Formats: sequence, structure tokens, C-alpha cells
Amino acid sequence: MKCLSIDFGGSSVKYGLVDDSAVILESGKLPAPTASKEQFLDTVSTLYERYKDIIDGISISLPGYIDPETGYLSGSGAYQALYGCSTAELIQEKCGKRVVVENDGKCGALAEVWQGALKDCQDGVVLIMGSAIAGGIVKNKKIHSGKGFTAGEFSFFITDPTPGCCDYRSMAMMNCCTVGITYKLCKLKNLDLAVQDFSDLLYYFDSMYAGEYPQAEGEPLKIKATGAQFIRWVEEEDPISLKIYREFIHSLARMIFNIQVLYAPEKVVIGGGLSRSDRILKDLREELAHIYKAGNIQQQLHTNIERSVYLEECNLVGAAYNYINRSSHAF
Repeated sequence: MKCLSIDFGGSSVKYGLVDDSAVILESGKLPAPTASKEQFLDTVSTLYERYKDIIDGISISLPGYIDPETGYLSGSGAYQALYGCSTAELIQEKCGKRVVVENDGKCGALAEVWQGALKDCQDGVVLIMGSAIAGGIVKNKKIHSGKGFTAGEFSFFITDPTPGCCDYRSMAMMNCCTVGITYKLCKLKNLDLAVQDFSDLLYYFDSMYAGEYPQAEGEPLKIKATGAQFIRWVEEEDPISLKIYREFIHSLARMIFNIQVLYAPEKVVIGGGLSRSDRILKDLREELAHIYKAGNIQQQLHTNIERSVYLEECNLVGAAYNYINRSSHAF
């Protein structure tokens, strides 16, 4: 079995030819088609035409509240043009192949259950650190979808409960996700919002929070603050980046601690591009150790935190596993 797996992110689309042993045979990346339904379908169709003679079907990883039985996207995420649509039906009409669709974080969790860090676990949680924090909650090796298919929307976790500040500033979206980190970097380092990924969302943040950041003098710099660039600045000990990085580690550790106390998973797995950094995993474990010591927290409540086996490719692999499961009526 081979399927075309496509992972639609906020800034780019990753695609891969994945077999039934979780091997990615070919892969690549394209710009994110967030502008319209037609642009989205054209992207899928272009990839389908490339692989149609060697694939059994198409597996999609997509942000938002998704019914995995129908591929219906009710809301949330960057692909607003698809809200209220059965994405599986749209693609199947366009391409003629069997299509399955699942939320991106839940696909990431499926990859870890299949051949990854949760392979030997019954219960676990996966956090995929991208433009937002996609997530998946695993119970008895199956995905917990929750009411309205919203379980695992960790971007809305309150990580900085400042009095009178129950908005994005208090949430993981601003403190633990690439979009929030990028916004802070742009404002504090005088970088041009227009040249960034997901610039529309950054301008939306700025419409609400520009008053908190003094307007820097001079023309904004045309530098793109990607996750990789952020880590480079941290390693170079840039003071602004270090400040934002410490806030990131502090907030992420709080979130993981609360997840552990609430759900008691055997493991919490972190994936996505930022998870490649050895420093993040080390500093996160140290920050959790500080929390345990300060609160005299019993060992039973400590988190077993690991890096994803598939890193930023976990959504591709998990989407393929979702295709295999649904094609064999395992769910």
C-alpha cells in the first residue's frame, strides 16, 4: 500500500509518498494554499497528478475541528475558505481516489502510536509545535476526539494567567507557538510583519496589542523570523530572543505539567520543527524539575517527556496510518 500524504500547515504544505511500513519514499514542500477553496484543491490535484498511477489513495492532515468520518471542517485553523465543507468529498470529486482527512495534531499522535514514541504505550499526549500547537490525546491507543472534535486544541491553553488578561496574550498561542514568538520578535527587533509567514494573523495580533510595544525607530528589517532563525538567535545569545525563549520554555513547561496532572499519560511527546533543538528538550526538562521541586510534587506526577520519532514529518506519517486504519475498517 502507498498513499499520498499531504500535511497542510499555516505557512507551508508538506507532502510525501508513504508506504504501509511508515516509510516516506518521497517528500517535498509547497506554499500553503490558504487563499481559497480553489487554490487548496489545485494544490491537491497537482500532487495527485504526479503520483496517481502508484498510490492507493490520499491522506490529508489539516488544522481545525474535523469530523474524521466525513472530513467536515467546522472551524479553526488557517484554512478558513474550507469552513463548512467536507474536505474529503471535495478532494474525492476532484481526484477520484479514496480520501481520508484528520486534524493535524491527531495525525501527529497517530504517527507516534504507530511506529513512534508511543508505540509501547496505551495512553499518551502529543504536542506538535508549529505555527500553533497541534495536539493529540491517545487513550487505549486510539485518538480521543472530544466534543465537536476539539480535544487537543492546546493553542488555547492558559499558560500565563495574568489578572485581567484572559485573551491571546495569556494563551499558548502567544507564548508557546511560532506565530506568537514571531509576533514578539517582529515587534521587539523591528522586523517587517509583511515578510513573515502567516502575516495576516500577525497584523491581526498587532491590531489588538500594538499599544504594548513601543514603535521602533527606523525602517523595519526585511528578515524572516522562522523557527530555525529564532533558535539561531537564541544560540547566539541575542538578548531579545533569549527573553522570548525563556517565556516560551516557562509557558510550555506549565502546560505540560497541567496536562500530566489532568490526564496522567505514560508519555508526553513533543514534535514539529522546533523539537529538533536539543536545547529545547533539555531546558524543558530542567524547567519541569524546578516546578516539581518548588511544589514538592510527588514522583507519580512527574512527566515522562520525549521527542517525536518523526519530528516535523509526524503529520505525514500519521495521516498515512489514518488512511490504513480507515481503509481496513479498524476504527
